[in-house]
Amino acid sequence: RGREMTRVSVADKGRMAAVFAPIEQIQRILATIDGYVVIANINSDHQAVVGGASEAVGNAVAAFQAAGFNVAELSVSHAFHTSIVAPASGPLREVLDRLHIQSPRVPVVTNVTGEFYPPAVPEMIDLLGRQIASPVQFVQGLRTLYNAGARVFVEVGPKKALHGFVED
Repeated sequence: RGREMTRVSVADKGRMAAVFAPIEQIQRILATIDGYVVIANINSDHQAVVGGASEAVGNAVAAFQAAGFNVAELSVSHAFHTSIVAPASGPLREVLDRLHIQSPRVPVVTNVTGEFYPPAVPEMIDLLGRQIASPVQFVQGLRTLYNAGARVFVEVGPKKALHGFVED
């Protein structure tokens, strides 16, 4: 997945920025921006990552800052989870089709919908291919897990960003 996304060759690889604002405000401001910029990650009710065409993201960053919101530009090679990296979906699907993928034995949440993967392998592969250019539905995924009974969430990695999102 990562290899295929970094192989995407386009004139504008795009930009991304974390925005610390209520999701409704992020959506409202994005609706005023000309050009291609979308929410790429819905991380909490008060933080999201936007991504898209470089100029449009720059204009969005300025608009968020003018509205008094904190914004942190992200150092990324491409605007992930946007249509900019959609060309990587086909090669990823080709690799997935060659693998012997089976239905999960335990429920797994997909970032595309924030719901559990369906048991049908073709539908799983479709979702895995779509997730490259689809917004990450982290909040919905947490709600799905919580509604299924999960009460303990463990973050594995060098930082604790997800911990804050879960608390939010």
